[in-house]
Amino acid sequence: MDATLELTHQRVDDVPLLLGFLSNLRLPEILDRHLPPHPLHQGLSYGWLITVWIAYILSRADHRKSPVQAWAQNLQHTLETLVGQPIRPVEFSDDRLTLVLKRLGDPAAWEPLEADLWQAHCDVYALPVERVRLDATTSCGYHTVTDDGLMQLGHSKDHRPDLPQFKLMAAVAEPTGLFLAGDVHPGNAADDPLYLPLYRRVRAMLGQSGLLSSGDCKMAAVETRAEIAANQDFYLTRLPLTGAVQTQFSAWVEAALVGELAAKLIEIRREEELIGRGYEFERPQSAVVGRDEHAWTERVQIIRSEAAAQSQAEALERRLKKTEAAVRGLTPPPGPGRAQFTTGWELERAVNALLVEQDAQGLLTVSWERQQTSRTRYVGPGRGGPNRPQTTEWSVRYQITSVTRDEAAIERLVARMGWQAQVTNAPAARLSLGDSVLGYRAGTCVERAFHQLKDQPLGIRPLFVHRDDQVRGLTHLLTLALRVLTLFEVLVRRGQDQSGEELQGLYPGQEKRTTDRPTAKRVLEAIARTGVTLTRVRSSEGSCWHLTALPVLVMRVLGYLGLSEEVYTRLVINSG
Repeated sequence: MDATLELTHQRVDDVPLLLGFLSNLRLPEILDRHLPPHPLHQGLSYGWLITVWIAYILSRADHRKSPVQAWAQNLQHTLETLVGQPIRPVEFSDDRLTLVLKRLGDPAAWEPLEADLWQAHCDVYALPVERVRLDATTSCGYHTVTDDGLMQLGHSKDHRPDLPQFKLMAAVAEPTGLFLAGDVHPGNAADDPLYLPLYRRVRAMLGQSGLLSSGDCKMAAVETRAEIAANQDFYLTRLPLTGAVQTQFSAWVEAALVGELAAKLIEIRREEELIGRGYEFERPQSAVVGRDEHAWTERVQIIRSEAAAQSQAEALERRLKKTEAAVRGLTPPPGPGRAQFTTGWELERAVNALLVEQDAQGLLTVSWERQQTSRTRYVGPGRGGPNRPQTTEWSVRYQITSVTRDEAAIERLVARMGWQAQVTNAPAARLSLGDSVLGYRAGTCVERAFHQLKDQPLGIRPLFVHRDDQVRGLTHLLTLALRVLTLFEVLVRRGQDQSGEELQGLYPGQEKRTTDRPTAKRVLEAIARTGVTLTRVRSSEGSCWHLTALPVLVMRVLGYLGLSEEVYTRLVINSG
C-alpha cells in the first residue's frame, strides 16, 4: 500500500502569545469601538487588522506595510484560529493597511481611544501611577518639506538637522514607564506650548487630582505651572538659566557657598551614595489662568549634583590643558615656516583671543619676554676680506616663558559647578528635597520609552510613509505597539519578582545566564529562537496538526502575562 505523507510547517514562535496578550487587553474591541468600519467594509474589522499588524511588528521587528500580506498568508491557519475569522488574501494588502493608517491618524478618534485603552489596562492589571513625566522627541525621514506639512526642518534630537522631522509630545507613567498618551506636531514646533494640552488630556484620562507632573526646563513656563497649580495638581521642573532666573541664580549659589546656608546644606543620598546637597526656600507666584488671577507658593530648590560637578570639573581640566598647549604653541622655536611675533602687542592680542575662545580668562596667567639677536654680514656681493665693509642686523621676537594657573580662581569656579535650580509646588510632606531630586532623575523612563520607539522592534526612524495622515497614523500605531511592549515588560518583571525566579535562555550563546530585569525585546527574541512550530500532516486518511512541545521559557512568560497554554494548543484542537 502506497502511503504518502505531506508535511506543512508554520513557525508560530511568539505570535500566539502576542495575539493572546492583545486579546486579553481587549485591544480589538476597543479599536472597533472608536474606529467603526465603512458601511461597505468587508472582512476583518479595523480592530483585528490593527491587532494582527501590531503582532507582526513586535514579532518581526518591521513596521513596513508591504511584507505583512505574505506573512499573514504563511500563517493563515494560525491567524484564522486565533482571530476566529477567515483571513482573505486581500486582508493585509498595502492598500488596506493604508486605509487603516488613515483612520488611526484622525485626532478626533485617537484621543478618546487612548483614554479608553488606558482604562482597559487598569481594569485588567493593577497599574500604579504615582507621577507623570512629560517630554518631547523627534523622528525624521527622507521627506519633502511643504509649507503647512507635518515634516519640517527643526532642532533635531536625532542629530539629523538635515532631514525633515515631526515632533512627538509624550506622557509616560512613573514608576512603571508605561506610555500614556502622545500628540504629533510639526517638526519645527517649539516645545514650551505643547505641555499644557497633553497635561489636560492626561489629567482627564487618569481622572485623579493631586497628580504630580514632571518635566525638563521647557515645562517651566509660568503659564504651565500656574494652570497645574490652579487645578490642585503638582509640578516638578528645572528652571531654565535665562531671563530673571539667570540674574538670580548666581546669588542663590553664593548663598550656599559663603552665606549662612553653607553650613546647613542638606545631603541627598541614594541608599548610601551621596549624590548631592542643597537647600530650598519658598516664594510667592501669581499668573492669569483663564480670566482669573491665580496665586500660589512654590519651593525653589538649589541643588549641587556631585556627578555633574565632577563631570564639569573634568571638562574644565581638559580645556585648561588644551589651552595651555595652544598658548605655548603660539611662539614655537625659530625655524623654516614658523611664524614669529615681532611686537609685544600682537602676541598679547593673540593670547587674549585664545583665552576668550577657550573660556579661560582669569584662570591662566601668561608671561613672555623680548628676545633680541644680532647677525653680522658683509656689505654687497662677493667673497669677504679684511677691507670689506660689514653691517650688523638685529632681529626681535617675543617668546612665551610660562603659563601658570590661578589655583584660587579655579577652585572658586569648581565650587560653583554642578548647581541646578528646580521648582515644585508640592508640599514638603509629600515631596521632600531629597525625594524631589531622586524623582526628577527617575524621568529617564521617558527617555527609555523614546529609545524603545526608535529602536527595534518598533524602529520608527526612518519613516517609510510620506503623506501627513500616514505619518500621523503610523506614529499612533507604533505608540500602541509601545504600550504593549512596555506593559509586557512590566508584567514579566512583576511575575519574576513574585515567583522569585529568573528566566534563562535570554542571551544567545549563554543559555544559563539569568537576569532579574529582562527587557521585552530580549524575551520576545528568545521565544522566537525556541522555534515553536505547527506542522500539518496530510495523508490519504486525512490531515491533522501537531505542535512542538512548549519550552519552559514560553510557559513561564504565559504565566506572567496571565495567559494559559491554550493560546498555543487551540491551534491543534479539532483541526483537520
